[in-house]
Amino acid sequence: MKTIPLSLRMAYAETGAALCYLVKIVTKAGEVRGFATADRRVIFNDGLGPVNYSAFQELRPQRIQEDATFDVDNTDLTGWFGMALDNLIMAGEFDFAEITIYRVSYLKLERGAEVMAHGTVGQVSLNRGTRGKRRVEFRSLTQQLKQTVNQLYSLTCRADFGDDRCRMPLVWENATVSFVGTNPFSDLVLSGLARPTGYFDLGVLEVMSGPNAGVTIEIESWSSTGAALLGFLSPKPFDVGTLVRVRRDCFKTESACIAYGNIRNMRAEHKTPVQDQSIMVPGAYLRSEGAK
Repeated sequence: MKTIPLSLRMAYAETGAALCYLVKIVTKAGEVRGFATADRRVIFNDGLGPVNYSAFQELRPQRIQEDATFDVDNTDLTGWFGMALDNLIMAGEFDFAEITIYRVSYLKLERGAEVMAHGTVGQVSLNRGTRGKRRVEFRSLTQQLKQTVNQLYSLTCRADFGDDRCRMPLVWENATVSFVGTNPFSDLVLSGLARPTGYFDLGVLEVMSGPNAGVTIEIESWSSTGAALLGFLSPKPFDVGTLVRVRRDCFKTESACIAYGNIRNMRAEHKTPVQDQSIMVPGAYLRSEGAK
């Protein structure tokens, strides 16, 4: 929870409080830059040493929001910089620099400061439509903690069958709808295929002609007789003579990758030990007091 010095809180309520924002940026090289939204230079010591906050080169926060979940908005700061500072920014000296935003009563600096935000500098860009104004993105520490930095581990493969990570070629086989069962939306018999029962289970069927042309549906089960039960209903009923093509898919398990000869490209941590909850009995593995 953010705290404000009591003396500063009292200054907020006074007439002519003269409030302003102070923006302190510490570059990767350790150089400290200060920006003030006041009409004069402000020299303020935040406990780490005095910093000269320039009013000539302004960097003004646009919005600072925080809700009960501490989800801090990525505030944009805008302002104009001199040529020397602009060259440093373009050279990348501000990339991932530490940034702190204070609010103070600049006529009564002895009353302390309110820390409005602390984080790092994000993207720095030039707003072309506002007379050369620079826009600096503020990224809060809380927001950065919510970023995904690596993939979570998984017992099953995270790659999609046939994508750039899987690298398995998709082998399609052409067929024709020779019979429509009691449910013309999902119960079919395909001719032109000679595969054993279960070969296309959880595979993919793509319709090439007829009213369902372009539709892709999962195959729930496959029989060597050509009978195919679709996992989902098609938008329109199938007609006899409809051209389709089918292919196998992957169960994303170790055994499936081995069967395809593609275990080297499996994207999973399938050897991760997993506790078998089915054999666990509450308290059965706790050693009684005094037992050896």
